[in-house]
Parts: sequence; C-alpha cells; structure tokens
Amino acid sequence: MIRSQISGNYPAKVNFVEQNKVKIELPDNTYIAIFATNYNYMTTVHGDNHFLRLMAAEFTMYMYYTPRPDFETGVRNINANLYRDGYEMMLFVSPDQDKIDERQRIGTRIKELRQKQNIDARTLAIRAGIDASNLSRIEQGRYSVGLDILAKIANALNARVEIVENTK
Repeated sequence: MIRSQISGNYPAKVNFVEQNKVKIELPDNTYIAIFATNYNYMTTVHGDNHFLRLMAAEFTMYMYYTPRPDFETGVRNINANLYRDGYEMMLFVSPDQDKIDERQRIGTRIKELRQKQNIDARTLAIRAGIDASNLSRIEQGRYSVGLDILAKIANALNARVEIVENTK
C-alpha cells in the first residue's frame, strides 16, 4: 500500500454525514460520496485524518481544478487513488440534489424575467457586467452564483434578491 503524502490547503471541504457517507463541498459544487460498507473512517482508521485530506485533495484536483471536468473520469481517478492508499472505493457519487434544484429554480426565474422583458441573454450579461457564458450557465442551473453577481443580475432586470419563506 502506498500512502500519498498530502500537504497544503484545498478548496474542497470533506465531512462525514454518516459512517459510510461523506459530503464534499467545493466552491462551485457539492457532492455526496457513499461507500459500500460502514468502515468507520470517522475514527481515522490509520490514526490520522489522511482519508479526509486525500478526499479533499482528490476532489479539488479532479472536480475543481480540471478544466471542464468529466464526472465519470474524475470519479474513476479518485477511486483508483483511494484504492492505492488502502481505502475502500466509493460506491456512489452524486451532486448534492438540494443545491442543484435551488440553482435550477433561480436560473429558471432569471430566464423567465429576462424573456418577460424581451431582453436577450447577451444584453443582460452586458448590463450586469458578467460574461455571457456565465449567464448561460446560471440560467441552466449549472453554475453556483454568489450573492454579488446575483444582485447585479437582479438589478439589471429591475428586480431584487429576496429570501422568502418556503411554501412547500
């Protein structure tokens, strides 16, 4: 077994949700990884937090720093490196659905307001001072937009950002 030497800070934050489930939070995406058995890595099987550091490093490299990451290839590479370091491979990885649903809801609403005002996407992007390709990803729910950018888009649409009570 090869134990990777891992040092440095990574944008990915990894935390256990259950004994066999971890949540990986990156600046633009959140993933849930599930393992087949209840190996209790929470108690640090190898006597340190190597597992969490390895997961943070791997997700940062394959899902954040890689331009246009291919999800399946990234998961395959991460699994290979987990196996190499003596850990069980991930059985299942998925994006955090709640965040995806919220991104899509917000993106859809932005697009609805834009179309209602007969503004094309390029014009809205210029008015908001953002890149047109980013606006497209925001409207499709594929990009996690910060509050400052969201406020710029809302202002360009003569709207405002509000937090409203969930009616579900």
